[in-house]
This record gives sequence, C-alpha cells and structure tokens, in this order.
Amino acid sequence: MRRIYESDALSRDDDDPFSPSETDERSRKMIDWEAASHAFLPVWLRDRAVSVDLETNKDEYEPREPIRWRATFRNRLPFPVRIVTETPELWRWSVDDVDRASEVPAQIPDRKSVINFSRGERKVIERRWQPQIQVTEREWEPLESGEHTLSVALNVDRPDERDLVSETRFTITS
Repeated sequence: MRRIYESDALSRDDDDPFSPSETDERSRKMIDWEAASHAFLPVWLRDRAVSVDLETNKDEYEPREPIRWRATFRNRLPFPVRIVTETPELWRWSVDDVDRASEVPAQIPDRKSVINFSRGERKVIERRWQPQIQVTEREWEPLESGEHTLSVALNVDRPDERDLVSETRFTITS
C-alpha cells in the first residue's frame, strides 16, 4: 500500500481540471451569503427572523421636551437574512400615523431596495425628536397634550401583517 504522500493525491496540476487549485479555495470564501440566504429562505421565514423593538427614554414628557427613542432591528437567526424594502428608505417611523411627523410629502425614489442582516446582527437607530408635526415646508405645530403612539417599521409591504413593526405610547402632559 502506498502512502498518500507518495502518491499524486495531493499534487496540483494546472492542466488537470479536476484537481483543486488556489482559485477554487478563494472562490469558496467569496460566497455572498446574504444573496444565498435570500434565494433559499422563504419570505415568511425571513420576516420571522427579524425582530423590531422600539423604546422611549420616558413615558411622560413636558410640552416641547425632546423625546429620545431607540429602534432595534435584530436578526434572530444564525445565518444572514436579506429583506426587500419598498423604497431606498429602509425603515420608517410615524407619530399617530403621520409619517416622519410630517404632513409634507417626502421626495423618496420609487424603487425597491434591500436591507441585509448578518447572522445575529442588530441595527440600532437612536433619534431625538421635538414633539412637533411639520404642516408646511417651514411651519411646525407642537404636539397636543395627551397620549400619542410612536411606531417604527421596516419599509416593506404590509409591515403590520408581517410583524415588522413596533409601537410605544407616550404622554404629553399639560
């Protein structure tokens, strides 16, 4: 019996298409795992993989007191996930169903995009918002006293049905 190092089993030959080469090893490392997982994971599983959490720093605020909030998007799976978004704006927020706390329409391109999550990745967005609603290009109105709802969602079709949204309530005192 010949030993493996005495045979040609470990040799590399550039002319032999069946022998492994250095480029094969490099190409194995260059797999786009986000694209691969997107191709193999059904949409419902991708949706369940990502959690959306929203929190504010307090439950009650004085009028005109800035509201600090944090949104966390997390991939709960041990492999990458890619989710298709409706526009290049990957996520959106609203107050009392007013997007970006503005009644002025935003100029967002009408084309789809994607948001990629590495395995176990968390994307954290922190904002500080003056409790005002933009009513024109240059005019803002303070938020009325009472209870309000702040929500954050991935910018996908039907985020409520796909469980890619989170809400929290806060109160503006008088």
